[in-house]
Amino acid sequence: MNGRRRSWGVRAAVASATALVLVALAACASIPDSGPVRQGAPVAQVNDPLDLDFNPSPPEKGATQQRIVQGFIDAASSPKNNFAIAREYLTRSMAANWNPDESVTVDDGRNRSYDDQGTLWRVDVTPVANIDAVGAFHPVGSTAPVGLNYQLVKENGEWRISVAPNGVVIDDPTFRAVYTQQTLYFFSPGYAYLVPDARWFPARVASAATRVASSLLAGPAPWLTGAVTTAFPKGTQLAVPSVTTAGGVARVDLSSEAAQADPTQLQRMQFQLEQSLGSLAQSVQLSIEGNVQQVPSLSAAALPIRNPSVDSHPFVDRGDVFGPLNGDTVSALSGLSDKVASLHPSAITLSASHDQAAVLSQAGVYSVRKNGDPVRVDARPGLIGPSLDADGWVWSVPAATPNAVQVATATGAEPHAVTAVWPNATAILSLAVSRDGTRIAALLRTQTGYSLMAAGIVRGGNMSPTSLTEPVELAVPTSEPRSAAWTSDLTIAVLSSTNGEATSIAQQTVGGEQTTTSGPAGGRTIVGASGLAPYVVLSADGTLLAPTGTGWQAQTDKVGAVAVQLGQP
Repeated sequence: MNGRRRSWGVRAAVASATALVLVALAACASIPDSGPVRQGAPVAQVNDPLDLDFNPSPPEKGATQQRIVQGFIDAASSPKNNFAIAREYLTRSMAANWNPDESVTVDDGRNRSYDDQGTLWRVDVTPVANIDAVGAFHPVGSTAPVGLNYQLVKENGEWRISVAPNGVVIDDPTFRAVYTQQTLYFFSPGYAYLVPDARWFPARVASAATRVASSLLAGPAPWLTGAVTTAFPKGTQLAVPSVTTAGGVARVDLSSEAAQADPTQLQRMQFQLEQSLGSLAQSVQLSIEGNVQQVPSLSAAALPIRNPSVDSHPFVDRGDVFGPLNGDTVSALSGLSDKVASLHPSAITLSASHDQAAVLSQAGVYSVRKNGDPVRVDARPGLIGPSLDADGWVWSVPAATPNAVQVATATGAEPHAVTAVWPNATAILSLAVSRDGTRIAALLRTQTGYSLMAAGIVRGGNMSPTSLTEPVELAVPTSEPRSAAWTSDLTIAVLSSTNGEATSIAQQTVGGEQTTTSGPAGGRTIVGASGLAPYVVLSADGTLLAPTGTGWQAQTDKVGAVAVQLGQP
């Protein structure tokens, strides 16, 4: 049976709060059971009175030092009015200087300890995740407690905190009720794709739109800097520090730097805002220093692709034929089938246009094209399955030297190293370029276990990959991972061995949470899919399996390799 669990459990407190909201909504509306079916308007939160905020208590008169420290930590769970209640626990000077936005430490909430040495208090918490100053999520690889120090003094006869660390500490269920994931969108170089950048912000609608817009203008997360681009001219900020939403319209007033944009750039700026604010508003009204801009929408031809989908049929090699699986039949992929099959591949990545494949065979990595013979692009020993990007570059790396990443063009020309540094990595199990070609995920063996990391791809003037950005760790697998693959523009699936032939599959949001489910026995390779299942798994005996209901269903057998797809024509 598929046992699904979230890495952060949502506990009864959150469930109860959600239930109360649903009951209130149910009292105000009913579902019609007759009449025609109509398409509803996009859902938008606009000045929603149902903002879920915790309402902590201010300091009590005569409160002890411990109650002041505990009360401050609890009160910092509410961002309402710029954390006004939490600041009441601080001295006047500290209240003016404390920066709650520097970080969020999410802890389990069960194992906090409070120790004092006179007026100096130390609070030990067990973190499960951290959110940094830009709202980016970071998993925690260690369960060791983290110590936080607080200094207290008396002010007007009452204990107050004179020294406190910047940032807030918040327990898991409260974090899920108070903060929400918002996705900012940037462009790939050349503006062909939208690239997501997940952030976590306080969930109150009144401030969420402002935080999203200002964060978008500030640029991508550090690990994406250099790999993606923005339409906004350098230095553009909000002209007024507030984005208002009314009637489904978000009104965004930009500083004078935005006036440097040409008409196409203005269209892209508005589109970038519309996509990033899509969960908070239905449309965007753009102004520059108070002057409303009449910006037409991007034409269909100029629209970037968001979250490229793959073919609903898996592409497999069955020894004598390579192509899409239809029922139990593999149809030959015109121009590629015989060439791919002749290499007896153990791993394949197929381009979105279905006219190029990167193939691993016993003799090395090959670029296979419809026009021309297969070209070996890497003959180094010990290579793992290759990857392919949206510009036709073939990526390869030996398992034992994870930093030795190399690329070559579709024709095998210009082979060169890509500067890559995977911290503490001793081996690499999977290397996968995202479908938009801007990011790369690596499943690594490290000095202490395993790690799933991601980095941005920095390119030169001819779109040639030159280096990877400093990577971020997305997850720390606790069992033995076997394979990893992108399943969407923001999700990576990791197949791991758990006990004997048993496996598990973790779906990791890039910059967010993780969900885990049981995998098929003997699974060895996972690839992204389309339709009811986000992935399919190839087992060691050559059976291709897809999740169905609470189990796994065989799609076909005698499969030598299942292809990673970058999209569809």
